[in-house]
Amino acid sequence: MLQEYFDQLKCADWTSSSLLDAKTVVEQSKIFASHPAVHELHGYVLDDENTSNHHLLITAPPLAGSVFFLSHDGDSRVVFESAADFLDAVGKAQAEGLSVSDLHPRLSPVAKDQTGMANFIHALLRRECNDLVVSLVPSLGLDDLPLLQLLASDADFFLGEAVAIEIEKRPSKALLPVAVTCAEHVHPQVSVAGSRAVRRIQRLL
Repeated sequence: MLQEYFDQLKCADWTSSSLLDAKTVVEQSKIFASHPAVHELHGYVLDDENTSNHHLLITAPPLAGSVFFLSHDGDSRVVFESAADFLDAVGKAQAEGLSVSDLHPRLSPVAKDQTGMANFIHALLRRECNDLVVSLVPSLGLDDLPLLQLLASDADFFLGEAVAIEIEKRPSKALLPVAVTCAEHVHPQVSVAGSRAVRRIQRLL
């Protein structure tokens, strides 16, 4: 998978972009190896825009092949379904004088293997990798209501907030009970986001 990315990299001239060459990708990834996102996702650092933010190629299932945005301000998430999509965005950003992050889609691509995603998130919770779980909520299909309820009611308010934010972006009638759970959370950061999600769903009723 990584070699396939390197092969794609050879097919275009990215010399003026922020992309790292193959050797530097490996070196930088070793430096970041202790970071939970790099460690758990088996991620490889693909670029450096001198912003402390990086795009990672994920090589671990269930998100293998997709590209994760590792942001120092906490807004980390999967942003491209494939390395090819990422490279297309790099080319467009380069041509238009933009940062690749300016071309991130509003919604993260939803993982195709939702059963695998649920199992992965449960495993991350057991390992107390909650920050990474927050970053992966946008990749959930929002169909596993028991998992969403578990996250929404957790004492770690960042989990519930992430669920509420995503429900507001992708509302459905079926998600109303989860949104209500968020709205009733003891922490205001979850309850405020949950109330917005409830109002968004009520517009559909």
